[in-house]
Amino acid sequence: MPVTVLRPRTLLPIDVQGEFRLDGPEARSIKLTAHGSRLRLAAPGWVSLHGLGPRSLLEQRRVLATAVGALRTLSLSLDIFVDGRRAFGLGEGIRTTLLARLLGLTSADIRLSNVVTFLRSRAAAPYADRK
Repeated sequence: MPVTVLRPRTLLPIDVQGEFRLDGPEARSIKLTAHGSRLRLAAPGWVSLHGLGPRSLLEQRRVLATAVGALRTLSLSLDIFVDGRRAFGLGEGIRTTLLARLLGLTSADIRLSNVVTFLRSRAAAPYADRK
């Protein structure tokens, strides 16, 4: 009688617990919290997110694609909150929006209104410190 042996998954599910905080100028903090397979990045404003990634839009798209791939491989999801409201979602179990598909991203929830707000704040970022 043949015996079937199940092959274990090469990557086991990750269960993460913790919090990481990046303190920026003017007492602005970006927090990354983890609970199980869900990660949450919370920023106090759109301008705070600009320092986290590359400047060019093409390079930002590449970084997003790499992040989505890594999150899906590890069965993790990342929700990005700005000013207490969910702005983007990436990774495992996230429903892909049309805009994300057009950008070539799988498992990404990217809304046009949030992209417009992000780009407007990006244009205003150099003037944010002026009074």
